[in-house]
Amino acid sequence: MSVPRWSRVAGGGFWPVRDPVRDADRLVGVTTPKTVFIAAISSDIGRELATFYLAAGYQVIGTYRQPEHLGELADRDDVFLIACDIAKEKEVLDVLAFLAERGLFWDEYVSAVGLLEPIGHFVDLPASSWRQSIMINSLHQLELLHHLYPYRRPTGSAKVAFLVGGAINRAFANYSAYSLGKVMLVKFCELISDETPDLHCVALGTGWVASKIHDQTLAAGEAAGDNLVATRSFVETREQGTPISDIYALIKWCFAHPETAGRNFSVVHDDWRDGGGELVKALREDNDMFRLRRSGNQHKSE
Repeated sequence: MSVPRWSRVAGGGFWPVRDPVRDADRLVGVTTPKTVFIAAISSDIGRELATFYLAAGYQVIGTYRQPEHLGELADRDDVFLIACDIAKEKEVLDVLAFLAERGLFWDEYVSAVGLLEPIGHFVDLPASSWRQSIMINSLHQLELLHHLYPYRRPTGSAKVAFLVGGAINRAFANYSAYSLGKVMLVKFCELISDETPDLHCVALGTGWVASKIHDQTLAAGEAAGDNLVATRSFVETREQGTPISDIYALIKWCFAHPETAGRNFSVVHDDWRDGGGELVKALREDNDMFRLRRSGNQHKSE
């Protein structure tokens, strides 16, 4: 796949060839357009979320690993695309160099990174691939955010959303690395929102989404356990699952309500639609709602 009108950044990234005078006026300083940074913009969810943000007038910055998955985003002049494997620190540092060179700030950060593999029983899996999966599903995403923090817009509160999929409320058998990584993101959102007032972080469960991530389950075969049958049915019947428009709408709903900071929401199951007034009221009244807690917690506050 060719990516036209792009020049190569030292270290592997790409950016479009642009008029530097025009860009200086448009991009440098706090007057830059409202901007979203999407990690894994080449994922099915990331790519479609980008189109919603573009329609809303946002400037979009995104990282990708496989250019063939960028689709029509590769041909747009209003999207900054950076080749980056977030597991490689040098490539992450290239992202920072890109932002610094262009004078870019971000207002919202959405991480669509997710890896189901390795799939199977914990004791049967290679320890190295299991560990690496947890790193991809949590720590590398958090490291990227850590590096990006100085590049948030210096005015206002920056917004962060992690897509955490399933495995938060139940055991997701045969997907332990994926599950543990995503649970870590949920707890991180509470921690960072509490200690860093200018970061508003949420974790969002998307439900079943029609995307290529299901290929990993199909490739795992019987090692996927009961989830293999459910995934085959979902893929073979070409179900659409959760619309990306709903994921985008929940992201924007969360970012518009300070009460959501540090919590975990479900696109499918929570009552956020139509304004979500009752849900906002409940969040204000219950600080433990939608967080990682022991069921029936009897902890007594001092």
